Amino acid sequence: MGLLAAVAAATAVHAQNPEQPQYREVKWVRDSEEYATIARAIYRAAARAVESGARQLQRGQAWAVILDADETALDNTGYEMERRTYHQPHDETVFRAWIARRESGAVPGAQDFIATVRRLGGRVAWNSNRLEAAREDTRANMERLGLWMADDRLCLMTADTAYTKRARRAEVANGTGACSWGQRITVLAFVGDALGDFPAAGEADPDAGNDAAFGVRFFLLPNPMYGSWERRVTRRR
Repeated sequence: MGLLAAVAAATAVHAQNPEQPQYREVKWVRDSEEYATIARAIYRAAARAVESGARQLQRGQAWAVILDADETALDNTGYEMERRTYHQPHDETVFRAWIARRESGAVPGAQDFIATVRRLGGRVAWNSNRLEAAREDTRANMERLGLWMADDRLCLMTADTAYTKRARRAEVANGTGACSWGQRITVLAFVGDALGDFPAAGEADPDAGNDAAFGVRFFLLPNPMYGSWERRVTRRR
């Protein structure tokens, strides 16, 4: 078989088998009913927790939810599929270009959850490790999906390496800093796709580091595409 014929044959096989190993995990998130069902169920559980928590607050007490953005509310499987199709690893410059396209979709269940929070009178803080330069593109993408309101807080990474997700969570709760509403806020729920999206041991949050809070006040979405787990060699159980 000549070179051109071999390339053509390989391309045909690739086209007929989009679930090839290099991006099977992306296809599962993007196309499977199983992932969509799991995501919607997690968001429904979060909505029930918020409804219950809101009823227990004093009248007029300010409250909010804190969510991660990527793979929590914003679906970037389009970017992931493009990178894997051409056997390319994650590239921050390319990802910034993807953000500028404003083509992220909504993770299943996210829109209904945000609508519930707003109906109940809650506020929304987005705590993301996107860079500050991506603020307007991120806001516009969220607005297109019906996730954004003018009173939301979009908490992004800056040049200050100490300004971590942990620091931003503290600002929301304490009512001080760029992520705050200028008053103390009760956070009824956290939603994310990585453990770093939730209060850890040493933070002021009452559930910080509490594994039992998952499914009660902390709501964790699956992300088989990337995460800190990629750097682990073994898993101790």
